[in-house]
Amino acid sequence: MSVLHGEQRNTKEITLLGLIEQRALIVPDKVALKFRNEMLTYAEVCHAVNRLAGKLQQSGVGKESLVGIYMDRSEKMIVSILAVMKAGGAYVPLDPAHPIERNKYIIEKSHIAILLSESKYEHIFDVSAKNICVDQIWNEITSAGEENCENRLQGGDQLAYVIFTSGSTGNPKGVEVEHEGMVNYLLSVSEHLDLNGSEHGLSVVTITFDISISEMFLPLINGGTLIVADNETAKDGSLLAKLIEEEQIDLCGFTPSTAYMLLDAGLRNLQGMKMLIGGEPWSIQLAQDILDCGCSQLWNVYGPTETTIYSTMYQITKADTYIPIGAPISQTDIYVLDHELKPVETGVEGELYIGGIGVARGYFENPELTEERFIPNPLDANGGRIYKTGDVVKFVNEKDIVYIGRSDFQVKVHGYRIELGEIETAIMKHAAVAQAVVVVSGENAEAKIKAYIKMKTEDRPAVSDMKSFVEGVLPYYMVPNVFRYVDEYPMTANLKVDRKALMLMTDDVEDQNGEFVAPRNEIEEMVADIWKQLLNIDKVSVHDDFLALGGHSLLANRMVKQLNNTFGTTIKLVEIFSRVMTIEEIASLVEDNLFANLSEEEIQALVDGE
Repeated sequence: MSVLHGEQRNTKEITLLGLIEQRALIVPDKVALKFRNEMLTYAEVCHAVNRLAGKLQQSGVGKESLVGIYMDRSEKMIVSILAVMKAGGAYVPLDPAHPIERNKYIIEKSHIAILLSESKYEHIFDVSAKNICVDQIWNEITSAGEENCENRLQGGDQLAYVIFTSGSTGNPKGVEVEHEGMVNYLLSVSEHLDLNGSEHGLSVVTITFDISISEMFLPLINGGTLIVADNETAKDGSLLAKLIEEEQIDLCGFTPSTAYMLLDAGLRNLQGMKMLIGGEPWSIQLAQDILDCGCSQLWNVYGPTETTIYSTMYQITKADTYIPIGAPISQTDIYVLDHELKPVETGVEGELYIGGIGVARGYFENPELTEERFIPNPLDANGGRIYKTGDVVKFVNEKDIVYIGRSDFQVKVHGYRIELGEIETAIMKHAAVAQAVVVVSGENAEAKIKAYIKMKTEDRPAVSDMKSFVEGVLPYYMVPNVFRYVDEYPMTANLKVDRKALMLMTDDVEDQNGEFVAPRNEIEEMVADIWKQLLNIDKVSVHDDFLALGGHSLLANRMVKQLNNTFGTTIKLVEIFSRVMTIEEIASLVEDNLFANLSEEEIQALVDGE
């Protein structure tokens, strides 16, 4: 029978805050959090959490109140999340890098009354939520004094967080996750990795992505130290690799795209590293490359947000020739069923269903979708629920499951779960667009989102203008890499859009970007050569946009590395993303950087032509 069950344990009375507070009693003076040069001990973390939780309770936060977190990455962000839980509430993560309208939709949809933020974001939203700027009261909540918080987190069935993920109807949907599922995950993974409190963990993922919970709290519940990467470092492969080396990081969780990025940046010393990789399928070659760098434990992890972070684990060794999704963690059940909800035989493809403690409460204020995706377990006489993942898998033997693909239009791109329908809906908000079809081509680090757009008239906005419009509606990881205008769509025999045919279409760069302008000097020619190699194209105009040609953050990291190697510059990724990414702009950045690193005498010599 195609069913696997995780071991049972009693986690009903265990809370995340209780586990961290136990560590504070044992190692009160040990550094728990570090952000840049700021450090907090376990005792200081618990004190700040209590003081901030008390203020939240005074502002009306109680059991299962939803509180928004709209902050840049820092130690304050971690303390704020824990304070919401201690006050009895559940946090709703928001990312300042995402479009304002998307964040505003989430705030209003979830009826957030309190928003924990920072001074620079104090007036960014026109919403009814009360904005508490944590940086303004930070000295107060970290100063000595009595702690004034009643612990209103008292059971595993309380709501821990509501994370909004991509939705097929055009708007994100909120997944409601309870404390017991979160704690069960953290304890189970801690046992698998044999964590002992000596670890230096790394927080690098946006808190709107639920693997951030794994990053943040695995070190803290075990008495380790959590290093929080800032926004710039989290996106720059070279800076992140440097941070890992300087802070002696030996516990981390990445998407495959981030792992590729770090290896590209030259990170090679992974001695003693315990690493979780998940969020999307990845190759055994990447796994072997990581193991060759000395990684002591490398785990493939799998699971949707709806079943709490990750539901299965598999430890990869050098003997492996493929990557299974692994066995279920504790108190988790795995089923591979056919369309009649009956178990399939080994070797037969079926849909993956997940049951157990980690199954979410449902979708926030969306009973119809909750009923559709969280269904009664046909194999459980006690009336439990299972989650319909939409993932097609198969057992290759009695214990190993391999991932085949999706059964719908949901995809994983660079670790992010994306509903293609939401991207299509966003594009069609443009007044001149008649229809939009979005597909994904390529796999793993080379995956590209491509939008094929049919206009209402013959007038077509510049690709850069269409891209800017979509950037104002969707978070960066959902913005297509390629925009192409079409007069008609290829159709299948039953008169549906032939998405496979779209994926085979070449990307006509010149038609999309207007007049072709060839490189005009040596630096532009050298930048163009780098682009051609990275983007696998034969021709590029100096006014073409890197992202519109199919570039993404991983390729941008590779571009920065090649620019610095070629020109001897010290360009950072943030400098690239702060500009329009054209060859003209990048060449100008190279020139600026070269001059910035020259002495006055060297610059004068260049001016004089010496």
